Amino acid sequence: MKKALAIILAVLCIDQGIKLWIKTHMTLGESYRTAGNWFHLHFVENPGMAFGLEFTEGTTGKLVLSIFRILAVAGIGYYLFTLFKKQVRPLLIVCVSLILAGALGNIIDSAFYGMIFDKGTTYDTELEMYLNYGGVAQLSSQGYSSFLHGCVVDMFYFPVYTGEWNGDEVIFFRPVFNIADASISIGVFLLIIFQRRLYGVQEQLSERKIMVSNAFFGVVAFLISSFLSLTLLSMFGSTHPLSTLTLTLAFLGSAAIGFGFFRMLQREPVFVPAVVEQPETTENSTAETTAAQESESGENTISETGSTPKPADSDEPIVS
Repeated sequence: MKKALAIILAVLCIDQGIKLWIKTHMTLGESYRTAGNWFHLHFVENPGMAFGLEFTEGTTGKLVLSIFRILAVAGIGYYLFTLFKKQVRPLLIVCVSLILAGALGNIIDSAFYGMIFDKGTTYDTELEMYLNYGGVAQLSSQGYSSFLHGCVVDMFYFPVYTGEWNGDEVIFFRPVFNIADASISIGVFLLIIFQRRLYGVQEQLSERKIMVSNAFFGVVAFLISSFLSLTLLSMFGSTHPLSTLTLTLAFLGSAAIGFGFFRMLQREPVFVPAVVEQPETTENSTAETTAAQESESGENTISETGSTPKPADSDEPIVS
Protein backbone atom coordinates (compact mmCIF):
# COMPACT_ATOMS: atom_id res chain seq x y z
CA MET A 1 0.00 0.00 0.00
CA LYS A 2 2.85 2.40 0.75
CA LYS A 3 4.32 1.96 -2.73
CA ALA A 4 0.93 2.62 -4.32
CA LEU A 5 0.46 5.80 -2.28
CA ALA A 6 3.98 6.92 -3.15
CA ILE A 7 3.29 6.45 -6.89
CA ILE A 8 -0.01 8.32 -6.70
CA LEU A 9 1.44 11.23 -4.72
CA ALA A 10 4.50 11.48 -7.00
CA VAL A 11 2.38 11.60 -10.16
CA LEU A 12 -0.02 14.16 -8.64
CA CYS A 13 2.81 16.43 -7.45
CA ILE A 14 4.59 16.39 -10.82
CA ASP A 15 1.35 16.80 -12.76
CA GLN A 16 -0.03 19.67 -10.70
CA GLY A 17 3.35 21.39 -10.36
CA ILE A 18 3.82 21.58 -14.14
CA LYS A 19 0.21 22.62 -14.72
CA LEU A 20 0.38 25.45 -12.18
CA TRP A 21 3.60 26.75 -13.74
CA ILE A 22 2.19 26.61 -17.27
CA LYS A 23 -1.07 28.27 -16.23
CA THR A 24 0.65 31.16 -14.41
CA HIS A 25 3.60 31.73 -16.79
CA MET A 26 2.27 31.20 -20.32
CA THR A 27 -0.53 32.72 -22.32
CA LEU A 28 -3.14 30.47 -23.87
CA GLY A 29 -1.79 29.16 -27.17
CA GLU A 30 1.83 30.11 -26.40
CA SER A 31 4.45 27.52 -27.37
CA TYR A 32 8.08 26.79 -26.43
CA ARG A 33 10.20 24.65 -28.73
CA THR A 34 11.93 22.19 -26.44
CA ALA A 35 13.82 19.84 -28.76
CA GLY A 36 13.98 20.54 -32.48
CA ASN A 37 10.56 20.61 -34.11
CA TRP A 38 9.30 17.40 -32.53
CA PHE A 39 8.79 18.42 -28.86
CA HIS A 40 6.93 21.57 -27.82
CA LEU A 41 5.48 22.96 -24.62
CA HIS A 42 2.21 24.24 -26.08
CA PHE A 43 -0.37 25.63 -23.64
CA VAL A 44 -3.99 24.73 -24.37
CA GLU A 45 -7.03 24.22 -22.16
CA ASN A 46 -9.18 21.17 -22.62
CA PRO A 47 -12.86 21.19 -21.60
CA GLY A 48 -13.22 17.57 -22.67
CA MET A 49 -11.50 14.26 -22.04
CA ALA A 50 -7.91 13.06 -22.31
CA PHE A 51 -5.78 14.17 -25.30
CA GLY A 52 -8.22 16.97 -26.14
CA LEU A 53 -11.13 14.66 -26.99
CA GLU A 54 -14.54 16.24 -26.35
CA PHE A 55 -17.44 14.42 -24.68
CA THR A 56 -20.12 16.95 -25.61
CA GLU A 57 -20.27 20.72 -25.71
CA GLY A 58 -21.99 22.89 -23.13
CA THR A 59 -22.05 23.21 -19.36
CA THR A 60 -24.29 20.15 -18.98
CA GLY A 61 -21.89 17.95 -20.90
CA LYS A 62 -18.99 19.30 -18.85
CA LEU A 63 -20.81 18.50 -15.60
CA VAL A 64 -21.69 14.99 -16.78
CA LEU A 65 -18.07 14.35 -17.76
CA SER A 66 -16.80 15.56 -14.37
CA ILE A 67 -19.25 13.32 -12.50
CA PHE A 68 -18.27 10.37 -14.70
CA ARG A 69 -14.60 10.98 -13.84
CA ILE A 70 -15.39 10.98 -10.12
CA LEU A 71 -17.32 7.71 -10.40
CA ALA A 72 -14.50 6.17 -12.45
CA VAL A 73 -11.92 7.19 -9.83
CA ALA A 74 -14.09 5.69 -7.09
CA GLY A 75 -14.31 2.39 -8.98
CA ILE A 76 -10.57 2.27 -9.73
CA GLY A 77 -9.77 3.13 -6.13
CA TYR A 78 -11.99 0.31 -4.84
CA TYR A 79 -10.37 -2.14 -7.27
CA LEU A 80 -6.92 -1.09 -6.09
CA PHE A 81 -8.00 -1.60 -2.48
CA THR A 82 -9.16 -5.15 -3.23
CA LEU A 83 -5.78 -5.93 -4.83
CA PHE A 84 -4.01 -5.22 -1.54
CA LYS A 85 -5.78 -8.22 -0.01
CA LYS A 86 -4.72 -10.60 -2.78
CA GLN A 87 -1.40 -12.15 -3.74
CA VAL A 88 -0.81 -10.31 -7.00
CA ARG A 89 2.32 -9.25 -8.78
CA PRO A 90 3.59 -5.78 -7.74
CA LEU A 91 3.41 -4.65 -11.37
CA LEU A 92 -0.39 -4.89 -11.28
CA ILE A 93 -0.44 -2.56 -8.26
CA VAL A 94 1.84 -0.14 -10.14
CA CYS A 95 -0.35 -0.12 -13.25
CA VAL A 96 -3.60 0.51 -11.38
CA SER A 97 -1.90 3.18 -9.24
CA LEU A 98 -0.72 5.02 -12.37
CA ILE A 99 -4.21 4.94 -13.87
CA LEU A 100 -5.78 6.16 -10.61
CA ALA A 101 -3.21 8.96 -10.22
CA GLY A 102 -3.80 10.17 -13.77
CA ALA A 103 -7.55 10.21 -13.32
CA LEU A 104 -7.20 12.13 -10.05
CA GLY A 105 -4.89 14.68 -11.69
CA ASN A 106 -7.45 15.62 -14.32
CA ILE A 107 -10.29 15.66 -11.79
CA ILE A 108 -8.41 18.27 -9.75
CA ASP A 109 -8.28 20.54 -12.82
CA SER A 110 -11.92 20.02 -13.64
CA ALA A 111 -13.14 20.46 -10.08
CA PHE A 112 -11.04 23.34 -8.76
CA TYR A 113 -9.21 25.28 -11.50
CA GLY A 114 -12.35 27.24 -12.36
CA MET A 115 -12.52 28.41 -8.74
CA ILE A 116 -8.86 29.31 -8.07
CA PHE A 117 -7.80 31.09 -11.31
CA ASP A 118 -9.07 34.44 -12.53
CA LYS A 119 -8.94 33.47 -16.21
CA GLY A 120 -9.81 30.37 -18.14
CA THR A 121 -11.66 28.96 -21.13
CA THR A 122 -15.40 29.41 -20.64
CA TYR A 123 -18.50 28.34 -22.52
CA ASP A 124 -20.75 31.03 -24.00
CA THR A 125 -24.35 29.80 -24.05
CA GLU A 126 -25.43 32.41 -26.61
CA LEU A 127 -22.68 31.65 -29.10
CA GLU A 128 -22.71 27.95 -28.08
CA MET A 129 -18.95 27.72 -28.13
CA TYR A 130 -15.93 27.92 -25.83
CA LEU A 131 -14.21 31.30 -25.64
CA ASN A 132 -10.48 31.74 -25.08
CA TYR A 133 -8.93 34.45 -22.93
CA GLY A 134 -5.96 36.80 -23.17
CA GLY A 135 -3.03 37.37 -20.86
CA VAL A 136 -1.57 35.17 -18.14
CA ALA A 137 -3.89 33.72 -15.49
CA GLN A 138 -3.22 34.26 -11.81
CA LEU A 139 -4.43 32.57 -8.65
CA SER A 140 -7.50 34.35 -7.34
CA SER A 141 -10.43 33.81 -5.02
CA GLN A 142 -12.67 35.09 -7.81
CA GLY A 143 -12.63 32.18 -10.19
CA TYR A 144 -13.63 32.14 -13.84
CA SER A 145 -16.08 29.26 -13.38
CA SER A 146 -17.81 27.11 -10.75
CA PHE A 147 -17.10 23.75 -9.13
CA LEU A 148 -16.65 20.89 -11.64
CA HIS A 149 -16.62 23.34 -14.58
CA GLY A 150 -12.90 24.07 -14.82
CA CYS A 151 -10.78 23.19 -17.85
CA VAL A 152 -7.90 20.72 -17.86
CA VAL A 153 -4.47 22.20 -18.62
CA ASP A 154 -2.53 20.44 -21.41
CA MET A 155 0.96 21.28 -22.62
CA PHE A 156 2.90 18.43 -24.26
CA TYR A 157 2.88 18.48 -28.05
CA PHE A 158 4.86 16.03 -30.20
CA PRO A 159 4.50 16.80 -33.94
CA VAL A 160 6.97 14.06 -34.82
CA TYR A 161 5.90 14.00 -38.47
CA THR A 162 4.43 16.81 -40.56
CA GLY A 163 3.45 16.32 -44.19
CA GLU A 164 0.60 16.31 -46.70
CA TRP A 165 -1.89 13.68 -47.82
CA ASN A 166 -4.26 14.38 -50.70
CA GLY A 167 -3.73 18.11 -50.21
CA ASP A 168 -4.47 17.97 -46.46
CA GLU A 169 -1.90 18.63 -43.74
CA VAL A 170 -0.97 15.53 -41.75
CA ILE A 171 0.57 15.82 -38.28
CA PHE A 172 1.63 12.92 -36.12
CA PHE A 173 1.29 13.08 -33.10
CA ARG A 174 -1.36 15.84 -33.05
CA PRO A 175 -3.07 15.59 -29.60
CA VAL A 176 -1.76 17.79 -26.77
CA PHE A 177 -1.66 16.06 -23.39
CA ASN A 178 -0.38 16.33 -19.81
CA ILE A 179 1.33 14.19 -17.16
CA ALA A 180 -2.00 12.78 -15.96
CA ASP A 181 -2.87 11.59 -19.48
CA ALA A 182 0.60 10.07 -19.85
CA SER A 183 0.25 8.28 -16.50
CA ILE A 184 -3.04 6.70 -17.56
CA SER A 185 -1.60 5.70 -20.94
CA ILE A 186 1.50 4.09 -19.38
CA GLY A 187 -0.62 2.14 -16.89
CA VAL A 188 -2.93 0.82 -19.62
CA PHE A 189 0.01 0.07 -21.93
CA LEU A 190 1.76 -2.02 -19.28
CA LEU A 191 -1.47 -3.89 -18.51
CA ILE A 192 -1.80 -4.82 -22.19
CA ILE A 193 1.85 -5.83 -22.59
CA PHE A 194 1.95 -7.97 -19.43
CA GLN A 195 -1.68 -9.11 -19.28
CA ARG A 196 -0.84 -12.84 -19.47
CA ARG A 197 1.67 -12.52 -16.66
CA LEU A 198 -0.64 -10.40 -14.50
CA TYR A 199 -3.96 -12.17 -15.05
CA GLY A 200 -3.02 -15.62 -16.37
CA VAL A 201 -1.90 -18.73 -14.48
CA GLN A 202 0.84 -17.64 -12.12
CA GLU A 203 4.14 -19.36 -12.70
CA GLN A 204 7.70 -18.83 -11.59
CA LEU A 205 9.62 -16.75 -14.13
CA SER A 206 12.93 -17.85 -15.57
CA GLU A 207 16.04 -15.75 -14.99
CA ARG A 208 16.06 -14.74 -18.65
CA LYS A 209 12.49 -13.43 -18.53
CA ILE A 210 13.28 -11.54 -15.34
CA MET A 211 16.34 -9.89 -16.90
CA VAL A 212 14.44 -8.95 -20.08
CA SER A 213 11.59 -7.46 -18.02
CA ASN A 214 14.02 -5.49 -15.87
CA ALA A 215 15.77 -4.18 -19.00
CA PHE A 216 12.40 -3.11 -20.41
CA PHE A 217 11.60 -1.14 -17.28
CA GLY A 218 15.08 0.37 -17.39
CA VAL A 219 14.26 1.71 -20.86
CA VAL A 220 10.90 3.02 -19.58
CA ALA A 221 12.71 4.80 -16.73
CA PHE A 222 15.12 6.35 -19.27
CA LEU A 223 12.26 7.64 -21.43
CA ILE A 224 10.33 9.07 -18.48
CA SER A 225 13.45 10.71 -17.07
CA SER A 226 14.31 12.23 -20.46
CA PHE A 227 10.77 13.50 -20.85
CA LEU A 228 10.72 15.17 -17.42
CA SER A 229 14.24 16.59 -17.61
CA LEU A 230 13.60 18.20 -21.03
CA THR A 231 10.33 19.62 -19.71
CA LEU A 232 11.95 21.20 -16.65
CA LEU A 233 14.87 22.56 -18.66
CA SER A 234 12.47 24.13 -21.12
CA MET A 235 10.30 25.62 -18.36
CA PHE A 236 13.14 27.26 -16.45
CA GLY A 237 15.63 27.79 -19.27
CA SER A 238 16.03 30.90 -21.38
CA THR A 239 16.99 29.20 -24.66
CA HIS A 240 14.35 27.60 -26.89
CA PRO A 241 14.91 25.10 -28.33
CA LEU A 242 17.44 23.64 -25.94
CA SER A 243 21.05 23.59 -27.10
CA THR A 244 22.73 20.42 -28.35
CA LEU A 245 24.96 20.33 -25.27
CA THR A 246 21.97 20.61 -22.93
CA LEU A 247 20.11 17.86 -24.76
CA THR A 248 23.17 15.60 -24.68
CA LEU A 249 23.67 16.08 -20.94
CA ALA A 250 19.98 15.49 -20.31
CA PHE A 251 19.98 12.23 -22.27
CA LEU A 252 23.20 11.02 -20.59
CA GLY A 253 21.77 11.73 -17.15
CA SER A 254 18.55 9.94 -18.07
CA ALA A 255 20.53 6.97 -19.40
CA ALA A 256 22.34 6.75 -16.05
CA ILE A 257 18.99 6.78 -14.24
CA GLY A 258 17.60 4.07 -16.51
CA PHE A 259 20.65 1.85 -16.02
CA GLY A 260 20.59 2.43 -12.27
CA PHE A 261 16.92 1.45 -12.17
CA PHE A 262 17.71 -1.73 -14.11
CA ARG A 263 20.49 -2.63 -11.66
CA MET A 264 18.22 -1.96 -8.71
CA LEU A 265 15.57 -4.31 -10.11
CA GLN A 266 18.22 -6.98 -10.65
CA ARG A 267 19.20 -6.81 -6.97
CA GLU A 268 15.63 -6.84 -5.71
CA PRO A 269 14.18 -10.16 -4.52
CA VAL A 270 11.94 -11.73 -7.13
CA PHE A 271 8.25 -11.98 -6.29
CA VAL A 272 7.27 -15.63 -6.77
CA PRO A 273 3.51 -16.24 -6.40
CA ALA A 274 2.05 -19.62 -5.57
CA VAL A 275 2.43 -21.88 -8.58
CA VAL A 276 -0.68 -23.82 -9.53
CA GLU A 277 0.16 -27.52 -9.45
CA GLN A 278 -1.09 -29.53 -12.40
CA PRO A 279 -3.26 -32.58 -11.53
CA GLU A 280 -1.60 -35.95 -12.09
CA THR A 281 -2.77 -38.28 -14.87
CA THR A 282 -5.26 -41.10 -14.17
CA GLU A 283 -2.76 -43.84 -15.02
CA ASN A 284 -0.16 -42.55 -12.56
CA SER A 285 -2.79 -42.17 -9.87
CA THR A 286 -4.05 -45.76 -10.45
CA ALA A 287 -0.52 -47.19 -10.35
CA GLU A 288 0.30 -45.37 -7.11
CA THR A 289 -2.99 -46.52 -5.55
CA THR A 290 -2.29 -50.18 -6.50
CA ALA A 291 1.25 -49.98 -5.11
CA ALA A 292 -0.02 -48.50 -1.88
CA GLN A 293 -2.64 -51.25 -1.51
CA GLU A 294 -0.05 -54.00 -2.09
CA SER A 295 2.33 -52.43 0.42
CA GLU A 296 -0.45 -52.19 2.99
CA SER A 297 -1.44 -55.83 2.36
CA GLY A 298 2.14 -56.99 2.92
CA GLU A 299 2.40 -55.06 6.17
CA ASN A 300 -0.84 -56.61 7.42
CA THR A 301 0.48 -60.12 6.67
CA ILE A 302 3.66 -59.49 8.63
CA SER A 303 1.68 -58.10 11.50
CA GLU A 304 -0.61 -61.18 11.68
CA THR A 305 2.10 -63.88 11.45
CA GLY A 306 4.80 -62.15 13.48
CA SER A 307 7.47 -63.06 10.91
CA THR A 308 8.15 -62.97 7.21
CA PRO A 309 6.21 -65.76 5.39
CA LYS A 310 8.31 -68.53 3.75
CA PRO A 311 7.94 -69.70 0.17
CA ALA A 312 5.62 -72.68 -0.36
CA ASP A 313 8.42 -75.03 -1.53
CA SER A 314 10.65 -74.37 1.49
CA ASP A 315 11.55 -77.42 3.75
CA GLU A 316 11.60 -75.36 6.91
CA PRO A 317 8.33 -75.14 8.78
CA ILE A 318 6.65 -71.74 9.17
CA VAL A 319 6.82 -70.76 12.82
CA SER A 320 3.48 -69.51 14.06
